[in-house]
Amino acid sequence: MKKILLFSLAFIFGLAVTAQTYQMKNSVISYAKVTEQMIGVEPVTTNTTTVIPGPVMVNGDGVDIVSVITIGTSANAYGYGYAGGQKTLVWADPILGAVMNFHRLGPGATPPSLSGYLGYDLGINKGMSAADWTVQVQAYNAVENAGGTYFVDAARYPQAVIYNPPADGIDEAYCAFFAPNLSSTLTTWGGLSWGTSRFGDPSDSTKHLYWYNPPPYTYIPDGMMLLGDGKILVTDLDQNWENGLEYQGNITLYTGIWNAAEMDIEYTISSIEHPTFENQRPANERVAASPSGKDVWIVSLANTGDVPPVNGIETRFYPVMFHSNDYGVTWSDPIDVQIDGTDGLDPIKNYLSDVVIEKLFGTPLPARDEIAYTTAFDCDMVVDAWGNPHIGVVVAPASTTTAWSIVTNFSPATTEDSLTAVFNIYSPDKGATWCAVRLGNPWTFRGAYGDLDEDNRVNASVNYAGDKVFFTWLDTQVPDITDNINPDVFARGFDLQLNAITSVNGDDQPTNVTFLSDVTQQAYFATASYYTFSMGEADYIPIVTELLSDPNDPAAPVTFKYIPDFAYLDGDFTIQRPDCSVPFPVAVNDKKANLEISIYPNPVTDIAVMKVNMTQGGNIQISLTNMLGQTVMNVDKGFVAAGNQQFTFDASRYNAGIYFATIQINGEKYTRKIVVE
Repeated sequence: MKKILLFSLAFIFGLAVTAQTYQMKNSVISYAKVTEQMIGVEPVTTNTTTVIPGPVMVNGDGVDIVSVITIGTSANAYGYGYAGGQKTLVWADPILGAVMNFHRLGPGATPPSLSGYLGYDLGINKGMSAADWTVQVQAYNAVENAGGTYFVDAARYPQAVIYNPPADGIDEAYCAFFAPNLSSTLTTWGGLSWGTSRFGDPSDSTKHLYWYNPPPYTYIPDGMMLLGDGKILVTDLDQNWENGLEYQGNITLYTGIWNAAEMDIEYTISSIEHPTFENQRPANERVAASPSGKDVWIVSLANTGDVPPVNGIETRFYPVMFHSNDYGVTWSDPIDVQIDGTDGLDPIKNYLSDVVIEKLFGTPLPARDEIAYTTAFDCDMVVDAWGNPHIGVVVAPASTTTAWSIVTNFSPATTEDSLTAVFNIYSPDKGATWCAVRLGNPWTFRGAYGDLDEDNRVNASVNYAGDKVFFTWLDTQVPDITDNINPDVFARGFDLQLNAITSVNGDDQPTNVTFLSDVTQQAYFATASYYTFSMGEADYIPIVTELLSDPNDPAAPVTFKYIPDFAYLDGDFTIQRPDCSVPFPVAVNDKKANLEISIYPNPVTDIAVMKVNMTQGGNIQISLTNMLGQTVMNVDKGFVAAGNQQFTFDASRYNAGIYFATIQINGEKYTRKIVVE
């Protein structure tokens, strides 16, 4: 009875505001979520002779140009997700210092192009050089051929983590994977594949097949997470693929537990109730856990029907959260994160200027509480050290004419009028309060590569200490190109103790990670690791991009490119975050605020000068470390008085490459990157 009353009140409220709704002008571009790619089976190519670029390509001509290492290949582009799709494809283990890129294999011969096989590329020593990588290691093969041209157990859209149960080093750790496949009839989805492969001996592997046996329906899982207690959680949407993907009102949860006797992971299947408005299937779901594994969150981009319409619009997506504080055993009811309307998030309601709002709606301008917003159709999430979720997602106005659609730009598009923004939507108190910080405004939204579409594909990462979170996304910032077809990777960091986000030379903008690199404007698909590598004051974000051999043919082979050396330093977090009513438990807004450091020239070939402006004196030590974390210089300057101080060192003594100069003052460390030519 209560649910009926809620829907009735929402309906009446919707009627009441109909006469006051604001319509968008006809010159806007809107998109609905991509669904057709999720239903069909991608084309099968038998081309095994396509040449994949093989050399390692490294840039080093400027401070901000990243290196690019060629790693594995795949028979086609489909396996790296669909329209945002799976994100758990790159996994870094900070304890082992290893990073893995998991993907479908190919090109090959059987089955066609090996696209039903799964494998990984493994980098040790944080994957910093080409010599640290072993690529194209097979972890799963397809053998079940039901008389057709393809294999019933051919795996697609995989996810994987590095699983280290014995904690005895990389050789005794495992690749633990989970992937969907077809049903036993070869006509549609409905099957699952999972297993393990030991890094020290890939033949020490397991393989399990599960074909739909209701309840629930199984489809294409979007989330995978390794908990601190060794448990693996995988999330899926319960939807009847026998009846046009009819949503069944549940999130399906696969819980994996390590069986020490069998040296394998055993999964059980359960359901979490998740009813939605008009039974609309959620656009995406993800799962993430705190470093301890105790606090686990699931985010669904959906609409429960319990958030009031805005501007008469009900059909919009927003984050719906589920929280577990007992390692994923029990779960809360759905928690709606309202992003618009009277109770919405101010940073979202206020990021559009009055000029843009007038261009969008005309005059009189609608009040900001009267503009409906929606998330896009994919997201990513991490959980910090205090058990709080951080959701990276694109937000824009909801279409006033097309249900469940997002408005992304004007036609013709102009770069200064982007309607989309990437936000970190987060809670500082485990869901009691919700806040948002704007990370950047993409110029473009969706790119099409043949029949394969990809949006901004936001990824989220966190350092192992859990006090810094990072977000990456794809955007094409090329004049006169209005679609996201020549993307670079953009990034932004958020230091939860400093309460500050990163800047670029002090400007409030994200970093173009791949600018002028060997994948500039060719980062067609990209995934970042859940965990970063922390070395000193630097946090490296492991990123893999997928290079298409033919951007118009996603069935053609692809090559994976690893970026080993993109990092944020403490000094990069310079912009205080917008006000949030609840601070983080250990927020220290003035941490390291009274010191200025500059190094010039940079890059340097001989003598570099470090200038330090201190508001108070202190004991100073200066060290220089290389990319492997090795200290190559360590100088104790003793006590130094307050004011402007200057130190020099001879860079000609060191090999060319990237180094980190760390100055320690009274126990506090500050690090800057230096390029030696």
